[in-house]
Amino acid sequence: MTVFSQRLLAQIRRVARELPTPTLNSAIAVLMKHENPSFESLKTQLLSGLPKASWRRVVAELIELWQVEARHLDGDAIATALATAAHCETASRQELSAQLVWSGPNPKGTPLRRTDQTLLQMIREAKEELILVSFAVYKIPEIAQELIAAGTRGVNLRIIAETPESSEGKIPFGVITALGTDITQLSQVFIWPRDKRPTDKNGKHGSLHIKCAICDNQQLFISSANLTEYALALNMEMGLLVHSQDLATRVTHHINCLISQKILVSLSNKL
Repeated sequence: MTVFSQRLLAQIRRVARELPTPTLNSAIAVLMKHENPSFESLKTQLLSGLPKASWRRVVAELIELWQVEARHLDGDAIATALATAAHCETASRQELSAQLVWSGPNPKGTPLRRTDQTLLQMIREAKEELILVSFAVYKIPEIAQELIAAGTRGVNLRIIAETPESSEGKIPFGVITALGTDITQLSQVFIWPRDKRPTDKNGKHGSLHIKCAICDNQQLFISSANLTEYALALNMEMGLLVHSQDLATRVTHHINCLISQKILVSLSNKL
């Protein structure tokens, strides 16, 4: 027999999400101390400590579900389930959070992080590894300067970018021309060779169109913006900065697999 039904578990989670921590802790304390078997008595005691109607409603629904679907459970069991749900919600928020990032006009009242400042902060905070992936790379002196500083302090830099040859002229400059030899000497630069790309029946091949950055397997920045002056300063671009070790590590692992399987190859091997 299932101890907690799916409906009861869902309601427990809802209560844990909607009640502020101090209020939830007070309700948990009431549940743990309650010895009267009467659900009505418990309901009255719990609701009397909830000043908002929305809180009283979700708690009342929890008690009703508990009475109908799990009368054999005591207050300690429900209190433990609420405390566990609250802990999981807090841990989930800490492990995965996201922020909108924007380039272009930013009207008053809609403050969003800027793309260039987000990238600069990631580069400055990198301690072990930084991966940058972009279709185009051109005229980003401030970012180039910070990349040199990161590489100099020992950060493992990996840059993956499109090439003029493989893009059939869609981008005019390669990474070395765009960033300079100082950065390319401090980093590993990878490309997607044309002979490794799928083609359609007309011979058209795929493009390396990703724009992202991964910092220390902790932060993952996904953006529509290329690493170019226009994308960072003039265009209207949008991205998402995700704080998640799991997602950042998964993207890094995927890139490592592409490199180990020689789908992405070192630019130095092509020179």
